[in-house]
Amino acid sequence: MNSIFRFYFSILIIGLIAGLVGVFLTYLLHHIQHLAFSYGMNGVEMSFREGVEQSSYQQRMIALTLAGLIGGLGWHALHRYGKLVSIKQALDNPQQGTPFFSTFSHALLQIITVGLGSPLGREVAPREMSVAFASLWLKKIRLTVEDAKLLLACASGAGLTAVYNVPFAATIFILETMWLAFSKRALAAALLCVSTATLLARYFLGDLVQYATLPKAEINQSALSFSLILGVLIGILANLFQASTKSFPVFKRTDKRLILLSVIAFAIIGLISLYQPDILGNGKAGNQLVFHMMLSGQESLQLFVLKWLTVLLALAAGAYGGLITPSMMLGSTIAYYLAFVWNCYFPAVSLETIAIVGACAFLGVSLKMPLTAVIFSLELTRGSADLLMPLVLATTTATISNKCYQYWQTAK
Repeated sequence: MNSIFRFYFSILIIGLIAGLVGVFLTYLLHHIQHLAFSYGMNGVEMSFREGVEQSSYQQRMIALTLAGLIGGLGWHALHRYGKLVSIKQALDNPQQGTPFFSTFSHALLQIITVGLGSPLGREVAPREMSVAFASLWLKKIRLTVEDAKLLLACASGAGLTAVYNVPFAATIFILETMWLAFSKRALAAALLCVSTATLLARYFLGDLVQYATLPKAEINQSALSFSLILGVLIGILANLFQASTKSFPVFKRTDKRLILLSVIAFAIIGLISLYQPDILGNGKAGNQLVFHMMLSGQESLQLFVLKWLTVLLALAAGAYGGLITPSMMLGSTIAYYLAFVWNCYFPAVSLETIAIVGACAFLGVSLKMPLTAVIFSLELTRGSADLLMPLVLATTTATISNKCYQYWQTAK
């Protein structure tokens, strides 16, 4: 078997595996959510947001406290007795990859805790599990170091599209964030792996749109002007958000005190959810509310502050999870509030459109993937091409603002 065939055959196999991983974790997540918050059990379709809102106070407290206990015990055990290797570390040593059992367990813990209401994202779990299977595959087949690294990068992107149904964004994600370079070979490999994973996931889950039935984007000159200014503010806020997460967790991950802290922190998140249930889960609930204009400006600002707080509580307790959707929710809710303020003094802008723009800019800056964020936002909403200009304007000024703010902080 020559090296070219062996490489592309491996890419195809990992795409299939990533698709199955996405399907498995999606079904598992939904099953846990339905059990934890007692919705959808009688055949009535409703979203996680609606399910949590109709759940009792006792259910929320039990689910969140259980999330803290399971997460605290599980991650303490993994750090004490196992070995965790991040995807970035695996790319530095691709032929070693990630340890399968520890990584598989780590991914499962993320899905379980998010299903129980953790305010962190679910997208890291399918990426890690896909990379774990790719690492296992690399032990069975001989590839060069460069090919092995590209295979792991593609596995990570394929895991992303398998749960979010975003093939174009996942392809850009591989090149922009994992592979860190653009080449014809890397593009071909990424497209093959991502397309395979997407097709398989769609076969079982359908052609899902994460934010469906959104109103048509309304873009006027005022919206474009506001997008430029919004990007500047988002760039600074994203920098503050990143800075606020750097000192966590509070204790070393092998410290037993982290178990108790995890239970306490998640119980506090449960208490906050009694007042504001939409802070639970990865952030999709908050996005749905502002994308459909279901909140006032004041309510959106409150949701922004409480989501930020609960994410910090989870990270302080040593919880793991993604930050893609939480970042989008922070961006969408603050942009929605600021659009209310703008409309008091200037020609009106569409609140839901500006919420999408804010979500994109915050995501692009906070996770350092501006190109991915733009395509990701369009695919998640199936938005029209009209959205492209404000998305690019806000994300560009947010990136520049973020860099300037970092430089200013360093120079002080």
